[in-house]
Amino acid sequence: MSTQPKTEYVMIAVSVPVAHTETVREAMCDAGAGTVDDGRYDRVTYVSRCTAHCRVLDGAWANAGARGVEHATEESRIEAICRRDRVEAVIKAIVNAHPYEVPAITVLPTLTGEYRYWED
Repeated sequence: MSTQPKTEYVMIAVSVPVAHTETVREAMCDAGAGTVDDGRYDRVTYVSRCTAHCRVLDGAWANAGARGVEHATEESRIEAICRRDRVEAVIKAIVNAHPYEVPAITVLPTLTGEYRYWED
């Protein structure tokens, strides 16, 4: 079995209520996400609409909705490339800006850095 080498970048993704999209996106970028540090672009993010489904249980946040009922909410999914050494700061920024008590944050490896497709 072959393993891919770790690169210096990851992709961070989080879903957020539509009304909070810009606040969370800006917090991510202010913390260092959204650049490959090539001096050409920064604050690069990808925002797409999605639908979040969940059933609210008794221990949930008071504003989550009726208990025992499945809810569907339109949200935005924000994705941005991030250097590994900035991941902790970006996650903290997301948590501080996000309206949910526990935002679902995904951190995925990338090929960027290992396979440079831009000129140095």
